[in-house]
Amino acid sequence: MSSSEIVHLVATITVQDGKIQQAIETLKGLAAEVQKSEPDVLRYFCFRTKNEKGQDQLVMIEKYTSEEAHKAHTTSAHFQAFQKEAKDLLAGPLDIKSGHFVAGYEGRSNL
Repeated sequence: MSSSEIVHLVATITVQDGKIQQAIETLKGLAAEVQKSEPDVLRYFCFRTKNEKGQDQLVMIEKYTSEEAHKAHTTSAHFQAFQKEAKDLLAGPLDIKSGHFVAGYEGRSNL
C-alpha cells in the first residue's frame, strides 16, 4: 500500500445493550469535529445495523487522502477522547478493515 494512495476504511462497532443512543451521540460529536478540523478526511459517516446475534452495531465508512491522513486522524485529540469514552459502550473489539478502491463508483450521492 503506497502511503499517498487514498485509503478506504470500514469499522464495525458492536454496542453494549442499552447504550446505542449514547454511542450514536458520541459518534455524532466525533464526526462533527472530524468535519471541522480534518480536511484530509474525505468521507466519514456511519449507519446502524444489527449483527447475527441481534446486537446493535454502528458501521463507520471512512475515506482518507492518504495513510498519513488516517494516522493523523487516529492520533488526533478528539479521536483519542472518543476512544476513551467508547470503551464503556463497546460489546467487543472493533472490526476494522481498510484498503484501496478496486471497482464501482462513488458518484450520484451527496451525504
